Amino acid sequence: MENVPASSPTKPHFFQPLLPGFHSHLNIPMAFFSRYIDGTKNEGNAVVKLRSNASDINWQVKMDGRRLTQGWQKFATSHDLQVGDIVVFRHDGDLLFHVTCLGPSCCEIQYDNDDDVIQISSAETDSDSDSKKNENTTEGGTSSDHSCFITRVTESNLSKDMLFLPSDFSRSNGLKKRQCDITLLNEDGEPWTLFLTYHKSRFNRVYIRSGWRSFCLANGKRANSVLTFKLVQAATTPVLQLCSSSLSTSQNRFLTLTLTPYNLKNDKLCLPMTFVKANGIENEEKITLVDRYGIKRTTSLKLEDEYGRMRLGKEWREFCDVNGVNIGESFKLKLIKEKEDTATHLLKFCSKVFP
Repeated sequence: MENVPASSPTKPHFFQPLLPGFHSHLNIPMAFFSRYIDGTKNEGNAVVKLRSNASDINWQVKMDGRRLTQGWQKFATSHDLQVGDIVVFRHDGDLLFHVTCLGPSCCEIQYDNDDDVIQISSAETDSDSDSKKNENTTEGGTSSDHSCFITRVTESNLSKDMLFLPSDFSRSNGLKKRQCDITLLNEDGEPWTLFLTYHKSRFNRVYIRSGWRSFCLANGKRANSVLTFKLVQAATTPVLQLCSSSLSTSQNRFLTLTLTPYNLKNDKLCLPMTFVKANGIENEEKITLVDRYGIKRTTSLKLEDEYGRMRLGKEWREFCDVNGVNIGESFKLKLIKEKEDTATHLLKFCSKVFP
């Protein structure tokens, strides 16, 4: 039985229960499609963007008629969706949907992001590598290489003496449901033996315990430290190598954004939660935008929502105009700390990013 859309005229909704075989595709209800989508897309080349409360990633999913196909399976897998769950789609305009995931009890699924884990591609530090990454990576997203992830040391994971690993990282490297010793190597290659296990819930999240606090203290890693780990062995005893702090900083400081009609209509441009937290700027009130000519514009930085996104002040419009960024175009920014002894940060325009 096909579902009908909600009645909100500004941000219409539809929902679908997940039935066996849902990983291959998801159908948009006919009534919703006819009223809000049909005639607004490019035939044969339509791509929708999906967002959720679990992360700041824009998931690119192909729309073939009323069917969400290529890219949908990755979204569903990353959100650990299962038969019996319910997904609610809110249309925010310009083929952008906010997706809320509900369990069989019709309660919203809570995604534990307490440990601020961010999966990334293999470590690359120079500007040429950053350009290459943009070819395969969406905003805040991941590439096909799942050998590395970034995590933040928090008061919570220190007190619990445990660290959750990203779901995609665990799944891609065969660590799901593993219970075994795991070795952490510090930057000098000195080993610490911990235990790898999984949380016996519907998500089966993998985590390391019994030594995480000791590893951090011994290596001078306090709360709010940002660490990059690389999997160097996934055999009987997995081995994670802690990368240098300079590498971790390099991975975090670049950001790719896309200017959409939604940004202009609502007069807002936001920095993703993962970028904000990885760089420790969640408490900043101002930031300086540096355009391609080196001209600086100081603008406000305000909390956008409870998920940690930060909204730039009105100067972002002029910043985009000066840099020649048009609707639908992506551009790369680099976060720079102006002086090591101050909290002043700059967001410098690097270049446009072309498909």
